[in-house]
Amino acid sequence: MIERIENIGYAVYGKTLGETWLQMVETVIKNGSFELDENRGRFAVHNLRFASETTDINDELIERYGDQSKIDAMKRVVFESDVMTDFDITPSFRTGAKSYKKRLEEGNMVEFVVKRLAKIPESKKAVMVFPTYEDYEAVTTSPWNDYLPCIVALQFRVAKRRGRHYLDLTLFMRSWDGFQKGAGDLIVTSMIGDVVRHQLEDKLGIKIEPGRMDGLVTDIHVYENTYENAQQVIFDYLQEQAPEVSMALTR
Repeated sequence: MIERIENIGYAVYGKTLGETWLQMVETVIKNGSFELDENRGRFAVHNLRFASETTDINDELIERYGDQSKIDAMKRVVFESDVMTDFDITPSFRTGAKSYKKRLEEGNMVEFVVKRLAKIPESKKAVMVFPTYEDYEAVTTSPWNDYLPCIVALQFRVAKRRGRHYLDLTLFMRSWDGFQKGAGDLIVTSMIGDVVRHQLEDKLGIKIEPGRMDGLVTDIHVYENTYENAQQVIFDYLQEQAPEVSMALTR
């Protein structure tokens, strides 16, 4: 479901991560305004709210329509590599900044979230924050070849619904390359959620299921040089959902 709320912006809701991702890209393709971002053309929607009913990473739509090479690259900088690399078709920062993995480890973020929720399951303080003061200095020193994490914060909440326990996630993005990196970001944040969830199950002695993901992205965009590919993916997706309807996603 895609909805435009007057004076607020666009809201996207999907039953799965893949449905949510594709509908966010669809929102940009249909409604994005052309802008220059540091001299690079893109179509963008500002302040988009989104929600996925589940954070289950076994997603048929992402397997079918996602770029697995980019999803794997995102997994590497979250779980394998200490160094951040830009796998955009047009890289905008040099290799060398701390990866998400390094930030998670240096901040003991998983340990903090697990300990907090194991002690106080209803806590609202179980938050991971990724940018640091070191990034501010780097961005100031090299403003045209800088790096600041797009994922600003990820919050974890234990919720009880209909007698079952869930781990819900809330994601805040300062900026999002929705087509190239959107699917990978949704997968890796959900994977971090799975790590937390399994550790909490052991500590609390209860079954905790993958919950929902809510989020806000202040700028979701599709770059000009990936626009046609994104348009084709959304056209194929919509044709599969409603083959009797011909959708002309052209400008």
